[in-house]
Amino acid sequence: MISFWDVIGRSESGTLVKEEEFDWKVAQTAREIVERYDIRYDPEQVVPSDEDLVDRVYQAGLDLFLELGMFCRDTGRVLKFTRKEVEQALKHAPTTVTYGQGKDLAVMACRSIEDTRPPFCLCTPVGAPVAEERFVPMVQSFAQEPLADTFSSAFSQTVHGRPIKSGTPQEVEAAIWNVIKLREAAKAAGRPGIGIHNLVSNAEQTDAILAAVQADFGVLPNDGLAIAAISELKIDYERVKKVAFLRNSGHNKYGLYGPLMGGYAGGPESTAVVLVAHHFLGLLAFEAQWHCCFPLHIHHFCNTTRELLWLISIATQALSRNTHLLVTISPFAAAGPCTEMVVYEIVANVLASTVSGGDLNLVAVASNRHPERATGMEARIGAEAGHLAARQGMTRTHANEIVKRLLDLYESRISDAPLGKRFDECYDMETVQPMQKYLDLYEGCKKKLSGFGLDYS
Repeated sequence: MISFWDVIGRSESGTLVKEEEFDWKVAQTAREIVERYDIRYDPEQVVPSDEDLVDRVYQAGLDLFLELGMFCRDTGRVLKFTRKEVEQALKHAPTTVTYGQGKDLAVMACRSIEDTRPPFCLCTPVGAPVAEERFVPMVQSFAQEPLADTFSSAFSQTVHGRPIKSGTPQEVEAAIWNVIKLREAAKAAGRPGIGIHNLVSNAEQTDAILAAVQADFGVLPNDGLAIAAISELKIDYERVKKVAFLRNSGHNKYGLYGPLMGGYAGGPESTAVVLVAHHFLGLLAFEAQWHCCFPLHIHHFCNTTRELLWLISIATQALSRNTHLLVTISPFAAAGPCTEMVVYEIVANVLASTVSGGDLNLVAVASNRHPERATGMEARIGAEAGHLAARQGMTRTHANEIVKRLLDLYESRISDAPLGKRFDECYDMETVQPMQKYLDLYEGCKKKLSGFGLDYS
């Protein structure tokens, strides 16, 4: 088995390469492997059912990783691994991860294609910018959702009225504040023991993040942190420092991967292959217990376009069919809260992910760019759709039919999506409950979705 120290050693002894050279090598090798395995995107099969294609995507991702390895920015070296080493790591990868305490204890387990077990739902505003005075109500709106198995953080724009600057004492203070306020939100939601899957989202430097991961600030033993790969297939020591801490603690850790379709990863076929390869990076370099993916369109900064839905579905199926890795998808919608379009985007992504064997990290909206545009209602929309699809035994063929009908409703509007309403326009700030206009909008959308075959009755 590859050890942590093997990874460190290879980051110091691997072949020296310029970063730009590695980037172009990713692009070139991904294109060649797509041709080698005859992988073709079919816009009519947004949720594919071709298992031979699924297996070819998996093998292509494995080949890509074995040929390229990963690049360490701090040393300028490429870390390579053998097929046997990757297979050994896959064999010993976790099959479950536990979060929370008491009545809020929740277990994430690996899912298979067309699994009838509901997806694990991690409910979070995915780093949405929010004023510090509304931080607790916003994250509470996610934590209090009945289908939330864990929750996480928004991004406070200031702490104690001061902007957060990376590498400063203020960043350490901000990280500690972040953790304290998250647990405060959990208590306000009536769920003091709910797990927090990513404890800190408003700090970059590892020293600030680890300073905040303390029981005195409300951290539970099996809360956790994300460790994000750098696109594409790159790491640095700032990230690996987290691994050194987390592997010696009781805290959970997960890999976070966001390849850009239209960048070095290329088109939908090659980006799907690159996404699969990132999971091997996370397993070996980060010792990730589970894996969260958010591939994005380089221009629209969402993953609800037709091509992105296809590559999410095919990559998730490839991993679910050929490994027991815990694979989670994070939907990024173009539209903002309290719009019909955001409902249809979320449901399309959730259906494509759920029937492909994925769990759900819910959710980023308004392209994750606009302050105050996130509410717990979007997490509710996604979690309910995922649970319904699984419990109704939805097949990939059925999901494909529904997703295409949903695309007909919003696809032409992706580049000019409605911004929607702010959090304080969607929720009562006293009760932290959604306003009736949002509930009514969602009820109207559910009637249409039921007509498409996702039965809310």
